[in-house]
Amino acid sequence: MSVEGGAALACKVCQLKYSVRDGIPVMLIDEASGLKGGSKPAGLGSTSGSTANVATFNVVAGPNKGLSFHLERSTCKVLGRAINDPNKTAMFNVDVSLSLDEGTKGLIQHYVSRQFKDPKDTSNETGSFKRTSDVILDDVSISRLHAMLFFGESGVGILDLVSKNGTYVNGEEVESRLLKRGDAVEFGETKVVFEG
Repeated sequence: MSVEGGAALACKVCQLKYSVRDGIPVMLIDEASGLKGGSKPAGLGSTSGSTANVATFNVVAGPNKGLSFHLERSTCKVLGRAINDPNKTAMFNVDVSLSLDEGTKGLIQHYVSRQFKDPKDTSNETGSFKRTSDVILDDVSISRLHAMLFFGESGVGILDLVSKNGTYVNGEEVESRLLKRGDAVEFGETKVVFEG
């Protein structure tokens, strides 16, 4: 997509356009503008996680320092290590999905039913999240399927997928946790901050 002064990358889901500098898209919500009329849709960039439609995460330590990624409402994504040679640089590919075994799927369903089920919902349904592209990290000290991030009506949550080295939120080891803006999630050498 071309815009005045250069090219831009458009996201139809979040209705934002990101400028492209020196051939690289700047994927920061604070620097993005709306697709229609230049203003951002309501809730984006807001300090309250409950009204935002997109959650932003920044890798602040580890081999992928500087990487940013987003999670839209009603979606989830796995954080893990590439299957191929861990000493090679893994490419961040928006079409990659790591395979989940039946035990991991059961763990995820249990977490979803416990953390994200609407208290007013008396059915046995656990709700559903659309799985989006996974975040593949170059950190050899994390598990191939290390953790999963969710964004639902209750907020943004993380679930450790029975990883070898564990998942920590603000220095405390967790199995699962709803995140608050500014929380630091650590696994292996990687530290990711939930920006909101």
